[in-house]
Amino acid sequence: MVQTEKTAIIADDYTGAGDAGIHFARFGRKIELLLHMDALSRQRRDNTDIALTSETRFMEPAEAAAVVLDMVRQCRAAGYGRIFKKIDSTMRGNPGSEIEAVLKGTGLAAALICTAMPKTGRTCVDGVIYLDGVPLHRSEIGNDPFHPLASSSVADLLRLQTDLPIGFLTLKEIEVDEAALRLTILAMLERGVRLIVADAVEERHLTALARQLSAGDLLPVGAGGFAEALARLGAAEGQSAGEKRKVALHRPIVSVVGSLTEVSRRQVAHADKSGLFQTIDIRADAAVADIRNACEARLRDPGRTQPNILLRVVNGERPEKITREGGERVAEKLGYATASVCSMVPCRTIVSTGGSTSMAVAEALGIESVDLIDEILPGIVAGACHRPDGGVEWFISKAGGFGDDSLLTEIDARCVQT
Repeated sequence: MVQTEKTAIIADDYTGAGDAGIHFARFGRKIELLLHMDALSRQRRDNTDIALTSETRFMEPAEAAAVVLDMVRQCRAAGYGRIFKKIDSTMRGNPGSEIEAVLKGTGLAAALICTAMPKTGRTCVDGVIYLDGVPLHRSEIGNDPFHPLASSSVADLLRLQTDLPIGFLTLKEIEVDEAALRLTILAMLERGVRLIVADAVEERHLTALARQLSAGDLLPVGAGGFAEALARLGAAEGQSAGEKRKVALHRPIVSVVGSLTEVSRRQVAHADKSGLFQTIDIRADAAVADIRNACEARLRDPGRTQPNILLRVVNGERPEKITREGGERVAEKLGYATASVCSMVPCRTIVSTGGSTSMAVAEALGIESVDLIDEILPGIVAGACHRPDGGVEWFISKAGGFGDDSLLTEIDARCVQT
C-alpha cells in the first residue's frame, strides 16, 4: 500500500505534531512542521506532507472543534487528501470534540482510534489505557496539573466532549485475518458507530489496524505509534527507516524545560549536576527585564566553562491544576529567555520539552517551520529550522512525560563538535 496522497497531520500541540510527523520522514516522505496555518498558502508544497499544530489543548471543546474544522477545510482545499488526527496518547486536551470536527470536515464514515505506543510502554486493553501496566488515571501523568484525569477508559474520556456512538475492537478481533477484521468494522459502520476504539499491545496490532485504512472510509486517529504503522505501510517498496537525512548536532545546546512532570524535573536535576550545562533559573513571576538580566548575569560569569545552557522554571509549587493562562505565561517567559540567550551566545541547537514551551520557544526565535528529519532517540524529534535570519540550525522537541533521567545529557553526547 504505497502512499500517493499527500498527508496532513493535525495535532493539538507542537510536540504532538513532531512525534507523529517524524515517522513519515523516517520512511522516506518529506514532511514539514508548520507553526501557523497561514504558512500553508505562502508557498507550493507539491510533494510535501505537513504536520500542523492547532494549539487547542487548553481551549474549551467547542472552540477547539471550530479551529480544527477550519484547518481540515484549508488542508483539503490545498490538496491534502489524507488527514491523520494526532491525539495525545494519554487523552489530554480535547480529543472528542476535535475528532468529531475532523469527521465533519472530511465526511468519513468513522474514526479508527488507537492511543497505544508499545515502544514506550503505552498500551490499550479492553478500551483502557495503561502506562507500563498502570491504569492511566493512577499514573503520574494522570495527575498532570494541567489535565488531571479521573478515568483510564478511552470511551469515558471521549464522552466528555462528544455524543457520537462508540464501538470497540478487542485484541482477539484484531488478531484475526485482515478480511475478518474488515467485516467486523463494516458491521460497526452499519450499526452507526462513528468512533471505533481499538486495543493494541504490540506493533503488529497497530499494523493490522493501519491496513484497514486502505478502504478509505476511516479516519486514522492516534498517537505516534499508529502514525508509525501508517507511515511504514505507505512507504515505497524497499524503503526502510534507515534511509534518511542525517542529523549532525553542534554545541552549544540550549535546553529549555517547561514541562512540570516529575520525569522532566528529574531530567533537569540530572543535567544540572552533570557539569555540561550552565543552568539559568527563570522565575515564574519574573518581569521581562529581569529575565534578560538573569541570562546576562549567568552568561557573563567569568568562571563559566560549560558549553551548554539549561533554562528551567523555578518558584512554582505544583498545584492540583494549572490554568491555561498560567501555563501560557510560563511558556512565553521561557521563549523570551531562549531568544535572549541566543542573542548573546551563537547557539545552533535548541532542545525543548513540553508542547506549549516548544511552540513559545520556536515563535520567540522567529522559526517559521521545521523540516522533520529524524528521531534521534525514542520520542526525541529533530528538525532543521526555517528561520529568516539563520542562526539556530536544529530544533529538537519532546513531550514531557517520558524518558530516562539522563536524557538531556544523552542528547549532548550526540553532538559532533562544539
